[in-house]
Amino acid sequence: MFEVGYLHIDNPIATISSYHQFAPEGPGGLFILDGFDLDDVPLAEMESCLLKIKEHRGRRSVGLSVTCSLDEPLLAAARIANRNLCLLELRLSKIRDPVRLLELIPSLKRCGVTLSLRIRPEELSDALLQRLNETELDLIHLDLRGLNGAGPKIVKRAKDMRGPAIMALADVGEFEDAKALLSMGAEVVSLRGADPDFAEWLSGAMNEYDSLSGWCNAPKHICAGGDLRGLAYCCPPVKHCAVLNALKKAGMTPEEFVKKKLSLAKGTPLEKGDGTCFGSLVWCCKITKLCYLRDAAMARIGLSGKEYMELKKKLAEDLLKK
Repeated sequence: MFEVGYLHIDNPIATISSYHQFAPEGPGGLFILDGFDLDDVPLAEMESCLLKIKEHRGRRSVGLSVTCSLDEPLLAAARIANRNLCLLELRLSKIRDPVRLLELIPSLKRCGVTLSLRIRPEELSDALLQRLNETELDLIHLDLRGLNGAGPKIVKRAKDMRGPAIMALADVGEFEDAKALLSMGAEVVSLRGADPDFAEWLSGAMNEYDSLSGWCNAPKHICAGGDLRGLAYCCPPVKHCAVLNALKKAGMTPEEFVKKKLSLAKGTPLEKGDGTCFGSLVWCCKITKLCYLRDAAMARIGLSGKEYMELKKKLAEDLLKK
């Protein structure tokens, strides 16, 4: 479902548990062991916990969340994580200096590790986000707990900067809470302290949703406040609308947008679409928006809704490649 570094995450729900009291098996596509302060916890103890959880999860993805006042234990942890093909996540509790952080990330990446940074929105200025986007950081793990519904907007802000993949740690109580974060650009939604039965149910619901929809974290339309991936649904910019501001953010002129979108559709089912507003499915909207013209064109070529959304997902990825 989602590949980052050497990790294959087969479900967009991650669970986080303290290494002091973790269950041997966690639901979701990623299981993160939290709380390793390497000033106090020996590396051998961390590695022992990792091996124990990997024994139960097999090939399913695992992560270690660490902090330390010194660099060398973090580098050693990165080598352990790389050797075991697991995620290494930095927590900022003892890495407050942005200069140290920006120097540490390249050093850790040289160990070959897939690397995440957990950070609160108030710690993530636009300037720091831009600097992080210039590093080889694989994931930004946004800690959005306690923000009373503002999480999706913060995810969108980070997504539109077109940097590392996004994992969102949030107060999720129902399917729609997770879907809102995914629809603004999070690749993974993480849960900490969630009821195990709820986490299991949500993971299963997300698997089913992805199998039916073809794009589990499909964005909203640009005109409905979606992130830049929503350009995959947009019409040609023939009138003044929200697409013009989105194109400025994406660094494309309207002419470049039209040319690139038509080029990416060439040779795919999206190139077709007789009878639609602009004669091609490449300009058509999200499958959940009712449109008899689009649906009739899809029926004529035997294109299912799921296949259509899978093609739109690929189109969005290719449109936004730097």
